[in-house]
Amino acid sequence: MLCTRKEENLRDAIGIDPDSTGFICAVVTAASSVAKTKGFLATEAELGKFVKWVKAHGDIIVAIEGYNGLSKPVEKALRTAGVVFYSFKPADAGRFRKAVLGQNKDNEKDAEAVARYAMALEAQGRLDRNRRVWFADVDLQLLTRRYERKSSAMTAEVNGLWKLIRHASPDLYLALGGKHPEVRFSENMLRNLGILGLLGEQPDLGEWKDLSEEQLLAAMGGNQNGRRQLVHQVQELAGNLPAVTPAAALMIQDSARNILRLKREEDEIRRMLEELTKSSPEVQALKQKRGIGTVTAATMIAEIIDIRRFSREDNLAGYMGLGMREYSTGDSTRMVHSQLFNHRLKDAFMTAARNYVHFNPGSHLTGYYRNLVKTGMTPLEATKRVARALVRVIFRELCALQGIEAHPQVVEKAKEGESDVASGVTRSEQSHPSNTSPSSLASTKAPRMGRVKVGNTRRSRTTRTSKNAVSKEA
Repeated sequence: MLCTRKEENLRDAIGIDPDSTGFICAVVTAASSVAKTKGFLATEAELGKFVKWVKAHGDIIVAIEGYNGLSKPVEKALRTAGVVFYSFKPADAGRFRKAVLGQNKDNEKDAEAVARYAMALEAQGRLDRNRRVWFADVDLQLLTRRYERKSSAMTAEVNGLWKLIRHASPDLYLALGGKHPEVRFSENMLRNLGILGLLGEQPDLGEWKDLSEEQLLAAMGGNQNGRRQLVHQVQELAGNLPAVTPAAALMIQDSARNILRLKREEDEIRRMLEELTKSSPEVQALKQKRGIGTVTAATMIAEIIDIRRFSREDNLAGYMGLGMREYSTGDSTRMVHSQLFNHRLKDAFMTAARNYVHFNPGSHLTGYYRNLVKTGMTPLEATKRVARALVRVIFRELCALQGIEAHPQVVEKAKEGESDVASGVTRSEQSHPSNTSPSSLASTKAPRMGRVKVGNTRRSRTTRTSKNAVSKEA
């Protein structure tokens, strides 16, 4: 049974319902059944008046419908003024409004419902779980999310340019992809600044054969980074390149210049992130791992916000879509992936996992990855397992930086040696299990929850498969 406080100890409450232009506040007191409402605009002047108005009420609950959306200006003003506030999901506040205040919905009733909901939770001793203690680094989030959009735009632009090049000249298409039998370019040359500069300055491929070596160098941006050798390779190919139509030349030029612009903007954001995270111990700690750079580390910290939000690493894994949850229907119970998760954080951990395996060939995680692939798992699924293992490692490190201990279950797993595969320690012996081929007589199999239909009923059972011989804990 929930313990309730005495009615005389209950505080009054201010409920806030924000919208795109401002917000409505409702003051609810225990002594009166009628709420008093007041509206404010989301301007600097009005927000200042709002903070003074809130402080004038003394010790009062301040509750907001929603979090980190339309309520951002209100949250920022309260946080700057040192005013403690609580946030509720709109769905929870909506259900409370329907049950207590009726079906009719308007801003005033929403604000009143939020205030009364906060008072009810405090009476039950459950209000503190909605207190907003941790706040995102807005600059860090905006920069990392902007970098993500730039990266996606550049990938789309590069893919479009590949199609244009293939249409204009199959020879150049094969050469830039590293597959031409006579000219040996490196692979994926459409991200090379010299080639992009040449396409941006001289989009008509048929004119390349008439350009001198110095003219080609000038178009590529000057003699640097071994571009003279690149010029010689272009000259070998130029005689086979046909002239292109004015329309095709315009599209090639526009695409090449867009890619160069996006590259410059990415570099600017990366430099700003490096400057911004110099004083961040969390980002600097993650960057110590080979394969995790500034952008990936900054994205992780920006989306995690504060590791204290998660009581254990399973919660963090579920938050990014790398964990499993129980799904029950009828007599069937199985584990499924959550459909609601932080996609940006998952992408960052997947990138970190791929790079970690590539740049740390002697680590336990790399051996774990190889062992998974040997058992028949796809590289993508194996990368997910490595990312899941990285969650455990990074969770512990961030907890240590905050001076807090990991959840007792995590500590117990570490004592049992269950998390050795996620330690990242370099392996020195070739006899390590992850360096050996799986035995055809292996009998160690991980259980997997499945469903079997018997007659007209369904029941759950534990199925065994040799492909899941490795532990799912990683």
